[in-house]
Amino acid sequence: MSLPCPYCQSRDTVLLESPQHFVGNSNSPSAQNNVMSPLALATLGISISKSLNIPPIAGALVGVLIGGIWMLFNDEVQNSSLPVYTRHYYCNHCDRDFSPSIRN
Repeated sequence: MSLPCPYCQSRDTVLLESPQHFVGNSNSPSAQNNVMSPLALATLGISISKSLNIPPIAGALVGVLIGGIWMLFNDEVQNSSLPVYTRHYYCNHCDRDFSPSIRN
């Protein structure tokens, strides 16, 4: 069943679905990547290992390893986003698009 066009009242309408890819908040991922970078975690690992009387190289290696795993996981999650489909109608009579939520 097609909706009548709110502009010309024609019933010659077609339901269309179009994918839309939404870009997330660009500020938070970059800040989060800076905090969880291998360099930042290596520095944290060095300071923690010094306070625990462990060789600093061990803390640096653990920090780099955790930071690398975090970066791989974060890239995989960002690349696996699925498109969101929006529904709209197209009127063949007046060549206009309209949302199904538009009321006459």
